[in-house]
Amino acid sequence: MPRGLALQQHGHEEAQICLLLEGEYLERTRGRAWHLRPGSTWFRPPRELHANIVAPEEDALTLLVSIGRDRFASLERCASDPRLLRSELLGELRSEMRRELQSGDAGAVLALEGWALLLLSRTGRLLGGGDLQTPEWLDDALHLIRQTYCQPISLSTVAARVAVHPATLAAACRRFHHISVGELIRELRLRHAWKALVGSRAPIKQIAVEAGFYDQAHLGRLCRRRLGLSPAEIRVRQSPFSPPL
Repeated sequence: MPRGLALQQHGHEEAQICLLLEGEYLERTRGRAWHLRPGSTWFRPPRELHANIVAPEEDALTLLVSIGRDRFASLERCASDPRLLRSELLGELRSEMRRELQSGDAGAVLALEGWALLLLSRTGRLLGGGDLQTPEWLDDALHLIRQTYCQPISLSTVAARVAVHPATLAAACRRFHHISVGELIRELRLRHAWKALVGSRAPIKQIAVEAGFYDQAHLGRLCRRRLGLSPAEIRVRQSPFSPPL
């Protein structure tokens, strides 16, 4: 959308998701103005009357996804009001889509289609349309754990990052994924260590620390309890690892 563009009030038959990749614009609806900035993800129900004004400083580049009723009828029913969607994963989607647009190669179209489908899936979760009604912050918490498990993290630090009480996070993780936060962190660290043990000749002490364990002894105790072998035995036997994740 070119800079300074002003679209008068109008509506669309289908629900829409707008992911703002670059630039800024205002969306006016129901007597309120929403300032959308890069990374903003906006959900608009079917036939929602709205007007748009693009900021005068630069063009706005927006991924606009219309949700066909025949395929995504349930998503249209998830929310009757327009709303901003907030999630760390949505920020990553923006980065990946901008990268694909800049690449311009033959695979970019397929990649963008895949990211758009992921955007639809994520929107359904955020709007509460999933069958299990998974809280949006739980997906953010699990994503954070998978990105930082090698660092010193705990139930309390993860809960603080997603702005919920530790007990709330602990209960949701067990309810929806049948594992505690601590167990998930240990499993991810153990998988990391196992891959390094069977796929490299790095010192076991180094592997333990890089995987997030306190020391080699800590890794050794968990390996024996979880796999029935010491780290050295795992390396020699190339023992398989099947985590319950």
